[in-house]
Parts: sequence; structure tokens; C-alpha cells
Amino acid sequence: MYVFTIDQSSSNMVRSVGRKAAYLGELTRMGIRVPWGFVITRSAFRRFMEINRNKISDVLRGANLEDPRDLERRYEMIKEIITQTEIPLDISLEIEHYSREISTDMVAVRPTITSSMSGPSFAGETETFLYVNKVDLPFYVKRAWASYFNPRSLAYRIAQGMPLEIAVLVQEMIDPESAGTAFTIHPVTGNPNWVIIESSWGLGQAVTRGLVTPDRFVLPKRDRVIAEKSIGHKHVMLKFDPRLGGIREIPLGGKALEPSLSDEKAIELANLSLRIEEFFGRHVNLEWALQDNRLYILEVRGVKTMWEEI
Repeated sequence: MYVFTIDQSSSNMVRSVGRKAAYLGELTRMGIRVPWGFVITRSAFRRFMEINRNKISDVLRGANLEDPRDLERRYEMIKEIITQTEIPLDISLEIEHYSREISTDMVAVRPTITSSMSGPSFAGETETFLYVNKVDLPFYVKRAWASYFNPRSLAYRIAQGMPLEIAVLVQEMIDPESAGTAFTIHPVTGNPNWVIIESSWGLGQAVTRGLVTPDRFVLPKRDRVIAEKSIGHKHVMLKFDPRLGGIREIPLGGKALEPSLSDEKAIELANLSLRIEEFFGRHVNLEWALQDNRLYILEVRGVKTMWEEI
């Protein structure tokens, strides 16, 4: 098998299905809401890459790691090689089979590193594709595989000294009213007694990319009431525009200073965060989204602290 559903994935399958899928699979079995989807395994990535191994090696030969323009030029060449290569038929048929089970017309395509929660994060080094039409899925799977060779990814792997490989997670696309992050440890002070939630309107990248000053909720783990709340100036939100076929920034006007998450949902999210922390036995950083008044967990990562043995 080259494809597993999220609910078939588990933490003992990280080397095959990647970190994102493995840990989301555990959350699914806990009854926590996760967008449904499937993962194309590292074995599929390896087999596909073997087809063009010599061509890619030729392109990378003599690459100047100190020259971003040289790396970008080579990446564009590799991307062209990969996207022009047919996915082997048996892998393609598996992808097609599981994509028919996805209930949304749009999907998210997300590379996921095949190392444990305590391993290198690889966060932001490969390319995620949102609002992908299902009919275009094979092309974007290849784009996700190709992003393994983008300049950031190459530099990161060399710096880590590890041949980190990827799987590709495909999920039903959540179109959130609001989204953001949650930490079960204070990300600045390292105080382990607090849950810190940040929220903004629209897609969570407005928070993770620092485009806005997000709303912030601070809750003590002991009694999980809101001890501190600040409403940020969220002057724009990121939303998918079907007319343009892409994500754009939408000015918010008066809505900028309205809370993007209710107190009740902040408390619900804090409770979810602590359930997840207890299950994994370590502090976690979550990405979440709110759609139709329901919370979805999109990703879980471990939080490295100065005093942890990792």
C-alpha cells in the first residue's frame, strides 16, 4: 500500500506516513475533530524519485549553497522534471481511489516530514498548497514532492546532516471563519502552567506569518478560565477567492477589533489542547481552525524547551 487514510495512521508509522498524518491519526482515534483525508507514503515518494534520480542528481551537481539564485534556478529545473513525470499507475490508482472519498471539492496538500515529534521540525521548509481542486490533485502531489528540493529545504537538510524524506498529506479543505495557534506552555517565558491561544479571522497563516496582531487568550491549566484576553488589530484576513482562484488579503474595517474567537470556544480549545498534551506526554503547539462553530485541529507539534531532553 502506498496510501493510508488519516484514521489508519498512528504514531508508530511516522517513518512511513510522516509526522503530520501520524499524529493527526492519533487525534482522530481520540475523538478529536480533524479534517478527513489520506497520506501518500514515503515509499511512494522514494519510488517516484527513483524514476528521475539521475536527472535530478545531474541538476544538483555543483550546486552553490551560498548562492540563492543558483539554488532557485536548479529548483525550477527539478520542478519541471518532476511535474512532467507520470506517477506510476498503481500509486496513481490508489490516490484516485481515496480522493473519491473526500467530500469537499477543494483539498489541502501538505508535505510531512518522516521524523518523530522530537526530531527536526522542518516547519515551513516545504510547500503547502491550499484550495486545490481535486481534479488537479496529481499535479499538486508532484509539486509537493518537488518542494523537497527547494532552496530552503536543501539548506535545512544539509544543516541537519540528515536525509529527511517526506510523505504527502491530502485533506478536506477547511474554510475557516477564524483560525490560529495554541501552546500548552508559554512560548516566551517557558512557564508550563498556561495555555496560550492566538486567533485571527480567516486562515491561520495571518497569525503564523505575522500579518496581523492576533487576539490572545491566556488560560491557567489548573482551572481553565480566561485569565487574560487581548483583542488585536486584525486589519486583514486571508480568504480564498473563487473568482481569482487563490488566497487574497481582505481588509476588515470595523471587524478588525471584534474578537475572532468567543470565550466559550477559547475554553473548549484549551481543554482540547490539554487532552492532546496529556496523550503525547509533552508540551504541544497546535494549529486549529473554526468552521461552522466547530473546532478542527490541523496540526500538532512538540514544543522544544531549554530544559527538556529531546
